Amino acid sequence: MRKPKVLILTANYGNGHLQVAHALQEQFALKDRADVSVRNIYQETNPRLNEWTRKLYLKSFTKSGKHLYRLFYYSSQEITKRPNILLFPYGYSTLNKIVEEEQPDAIINTYPSYAVEYFSKKTNKMIPTFTVVTDYCLHHAWIQPSIEKYYVATQHLQTILTNNGVERRKIAITGIPVGKQFEESLSRPFLFNKYQLNPHLKTVLIVAGAYGVSKEIKYICEELQQNKHLQVLVVCGKNEQLYAQLREKYQLESNVRLFKYVTNMDELFDVATCVITKPGGIILSEATVKNVPIVLLGATPGQEKENALFFQNAGAAIFCEKWGQIAEETENLVMNEERLKEMKSSLAEIAVPDAANTIVEDVLDCYLWKKEKIMR
Repeated sequence: MRKPKVLILTANYGNGHLQVAHALQEQFALKDRADVSVRNIYQETNPRLNEWTRKLYLKSFTKSGKHLYRLFYYSSQEITKRPNILLFPYGYSTLNKIVEEEQPDAIINTYPSYAVEYFSKKTNKMIPTFTVVTDYCLHHAWIQPSIEKYYVATQHLQTILTNNGVERRKIAITGIPVGKQFEESLSRPFLFNKYQLNPHLKTVLIVAGAYGVSKEIKYICEELQQNKHLQVLVVCGKNEQLYAQLREKYQLESNVRLFKYVTNMDELFDVATCVITKPGGIILSEATVKNVPIVLLGATPGQEKENALFFQNAGAAIFCEKWGQIAEETENLVMNEERLKEMKSSLAEIAVPDAANTIVEDVLDCYLWKKEKIMR
């Protein structure tokens, strides 16, 4: 019997959409019940334009770029709410070719694109299409008539979708998929020994990200490093300049550990008392699954700001709009056991475990149900 073919469409505007796509691909591979292909539709449509627009997106992390991104995000939000909006067909021709190559039985979107919607109207080919919303807020571009099922992180998003006319039966609260390793844990004594950490100190994990935060991270490290009750882990990612600057300053300090790009973020979460990070949908999901209290850095207007406000209002994070507040708020948090406990409880209320597995099972069940219905 032929396995169903699943096409996962994604984009590289930030790493979140790609990470969700790969988490789903990993889960499909574990089940071995479908053949899966991940395709970056915008990269394939026009590599040069994709790289140019990606760089524009990354500029939203800079001080001047934030204002432009705010204008783009909220104005496009209003435009896509308009009834009978003329669909923007960018990516349609590429999608047509991809469908011919892959012959998918189902499509999963991890990025809001109108390409599949336009493809369905243009070709009259109705391939079951599923959407995984990769943030804790909703841009209206995610909402499209042809979507078979929406997978969302919270009941709050479910309510927003139903208020915008999406049928309740089309929405599943699954959480946001993260790598399988985040669903598992190693013993803390083993990890403290592995990373040569002091088990008697509070551990602050800082995930710097790659863009626009070097100056602020250096200031936060300097403040926290002076507290002898703390040890600080800094993940610099692909920000080589930040890593070099911090290494030069802290290479002789025992309470600061530096990392470049890591593939073992799950282990660092397991030793962390709290994490300082920007409010991207995926790292928030990783922290939520690991039940690690969160201190949020100043957010870019748009989905980051909306994510931050949701977590703050849920009591699951401290959101600091001013960089100067971060070190003090972090120190107050990690030294307050009652507050840590309350925040962990709030995170547990948001968490939906095993998101990737739930989504994969549901997509396969929907496919099999439709196939059986056609064969009757």
